[in-house]
Amino acid sequence: MFGILLILAIIAFSTSNCNRANKTLVDIGDEKITLGEYEKQYMKTVGNLDSARNKPMEDKKQFLNLYINFRLKVKDARERGLLNNPEIQKDVAEYKRNFAPTYLIDKEIVEAEVKQLYEKRKDEVRASHILINLPENASPQDSAAAYMKADSVIQKLDKGADFGDVAVEYSQDRTVKTNRGDLYYFTAGMTVPEFEDAVYDLKEGDFTKKPIRTMFGLHIIKLTDRQPRIESVKLSHILIQDKRDSLGNVIDSVGTYQRALDVFNKAKGGENFEVLVEQFSEDAASKTAKGDLGNIERRRLVQPMDSVAFLMGIEDVAGPIRSPYGWHIVKKFGEKKIGSLEKDFETIKTEYKKTKKYKDDYAKFVETLKGKYGYKVLDDGLNFLKSKFDSLKTLADYNLDSLFNQADKDRIIASFDGGQVKIGDFMNHMNVNRDFARMTLNQKTLEAIISSSSESPLLNKRSAESNIEKDDEFIASITDYENGLLVFRVDQDELWSKVKLSEADLTSYYESNKGKYVKADSTGKQIPKSLEEAKPEISNEMQQLKYKDAEKAYIESLRQKYPVTIHEEILTEAFKD
Repeated sequence: MFGILLILAIIAFSTSNCNRANKTLVDIGDEKITLGEYEKQYMKTVGNLDSARNKPMEDKKQFLNLYINFRLKVKDARERGLLNNPEIQKDVAEYKRNFAPTYLIDKEIVEAEVKQLYEKRKDEVRASHILINLPENASPQDSAAAYMKADSVIQKLDKGADFGDVAVEYSQDRTVKTNRGDLYYFTAGMTVPEFEDAVYDLKEGDFTKKPIRTMFGLHIIKLTDRQPRIESVKLSHILIQDKRDSLGNVIDSVGTYQRALDVFNKAKGGENFEVLVEQFSEDAASKTAKGDLGNIERRRLVQPMDSVAFLMGIEDVAGPIRSPYGWHIVKKFGEKKIGSLEKDFETIKTEYKKTKKYKDDYAKFVETLKGKYGYKVLDDGLNFLKSKFDSLKTLADYNLDSLFNQADKDRIIASFDGGQVKIGDFMNHMNVNRDFARMTLNQKTLEAIISSSSESPLLNKRSAESNIEKDDEFIASITDYENGLLVFRVDQDELWSKVKLSEADLTSYYESNKGKYVKADSTGKQIPKSLEEAKPEISNEMQQLKYKDAEKAYIESLRQKYPVTIHEEILTEAFKD
């Protein structure tokens, strides 16, 4: 079935094991930067673990110095009591209010699902299926007919019929003619939950005795293989391309295959693979990298290559392998096993939160809270909203700020134990949520918007009951936010406020750098800009230079106040297993 496998890009993320992560990398006065903290911050800049590992040590040292400067500013700001500034306190309180629901959902829903997904993803499965089309909104008659057809398929399989033959005869998956129902290898999180659960519950060789309902229809599923998962393989290849005529038809296929076989025999016989790439490969893109294809995850290659790549041993050579491009000779240089839960947690979390299952789990959780707290939409509030909107128009047709006055904003539209949802909440929610922007404002839409607007208040109530503000992770996240605000305030008050430019400064800088500032005249010739024309550029450059000078002097004074000791031998352990 085209579309059943929802392949998600993997963004690698890692934190180190506890002992290594807790090693002191830097002493700043009486505070420390651990290796784990450094790795976490560095990962935010590079995006994935492989990139972090491959960065040169000079880059890692440069980032560490920047992070030390950041922490010095934070330490100074906190000791001077800048966190007590009313504006900063207001910002922090607002951030807590907005962050608490997200944190709660992670704790109440996401963490358990991530752990379950991780356990499943230790294995990969290969399955075949037979699809009987059945739309989600099918009529009772169509549903009955589809289930009867699925039952007849299961009866044939029970009598020993070949699964592939039955798939070709009955399946409405449009790929069945070429794959006989085979979906190849996949792992948890790559398909819809109902299908995934059914596959992982089967024993190898068994098929489902009842049809499995998904958004795509009814499935009869057979598990054909299950094995420990390899996350990726490191490959190099040599491509011998097909020869084609002017119409694109393949010519001299036997000759091309023979050339590929000759190259394979050379590689199999021990000749240097990189030299063979240089001599024979016709893949221009990989030839410059000596044939290196990098780390390849399952299902990223055409199936014949993928199958061989994940079966062959390290340092083995295989081929010739057919693809739409020609014949490939491949050599395997390594494998990457799945990481620990700690390493893969953020990756799996990101993937899970993109799935329909997450949306369903989230909706169920909110509905549970509504029941627990006696949530209800008030008729007076709903009727007032209906009176304000034309049911044939959309929110895009209105300016909500001019539509509702302050008294309107305080009008209650829904309530729950210990809480209320007001039109002001409705308006604020619509400013950040565009899901309803193009929907006509009938009663059903308004009720959905009210329900959506109620989620944060309900989640905040649950957060308060759960005392999540005492959780170490919650505190760490709030601290990170506070630190960002403090550094911004320090930069504004201590540094940018001291950047002053006089007319004499601008003139002097212009005279010393006049050749940098040019423009094209009417003939296209480059001529110097006047001082007035160049002033915006000069002003920006000088402000940046003066800021850097001020920051350098400030950081030097902080390093005197808070002595910094870097343990460079610990830095060499960064991002290692």
